[in-house]
Amino acid sequence: MRKLLMTIGLLAVAVPAANATVGGDAQRYRNREVRQEQRECRRELRRADNRREFNRELRECRRELSRARQSGRYQNWDRRWRNW
Repeated sequence: MRKLLMTIGLLAVAVPAANATVGGDAQRYRNREVRQEQRECRRELRRADNRREFNRELRECRRELSRARQSGRYQNWDRRWRNW
């Protein structure tokens, strides 16, 4: 009984750790465009002179980040179903 509980405990720890290492690199590679947009947004927000400019840049940044996050989804979907 003790060996069974020990085995279950080790599996519970090992499986999430394995998934984290495999998925982490692929996730970072896919989000290159998002990271670039985030850097540009931070730069633009720092350079805003007043509250009105800041709010305008913030709205624009949110739109651009949303587009960057969604850009890969539709390309992958199209690639998957193109040959049907």
